[in-house]
Amino acid sequence: MAKLAGARTIGVAGGPEKCAYARDELGYEACVDHRSPNFAAQMKEALAKGVDGLFENVGGAPFEAAARRLNDFARIAICGLIASYEGGTAPAVDLRVFLVKRIKIEGFIVADHMALWPEALSELAAQVAGGRIRYRETIAEGLERAPEAFIGMLKGRNFGKQLVKLA
Repeated sequence: MAKLAGARTIGVAGGPEKCAYARDELGYEACVDHRSPNFAAQMKEALAKGVDGLFENVGGAPFEAAARRLNDFARIAICGLIASYEGGTAPAVDLRVFLVKRIKIEGFIVADHMALWPEALSELAAQVAGGRIRYRETIAEGLERAPEAFIGMLKGRNFGKQLVKLA
């Protein structure tokens, strides 16, 4: 959606295959592999122009690296912090940066915006039908595979959205 609105988009993914998908199939200008030994340098290069908007799902090192590159008046939506879900440490960010750069940060929980769901669903469906938005799914068959699918999702084993097919 950000790319369709004209934004320059940079992704972070786990592994070369997922990064290639983000760049080559989804159209991100760049994608940085958070498992790479050169992760910090690659993030610095990819974010050379800084960050104006950040939709954060991971936390941890990717968030810390992006936070170091925030531009004045940047906006951050925190939708998840998966890096800290299994005992990982919360992101270490110097809050003085948020003050000096006048950065806005807000939690984003989709359930807070259900009144917009019909409009959003219609717009997203049109973008998917038109081929402007693409996606991948990993599907686990059967409810008995749900725990394994969930743990695999936390560890980055899925490719795209992790689903569990019940029937």
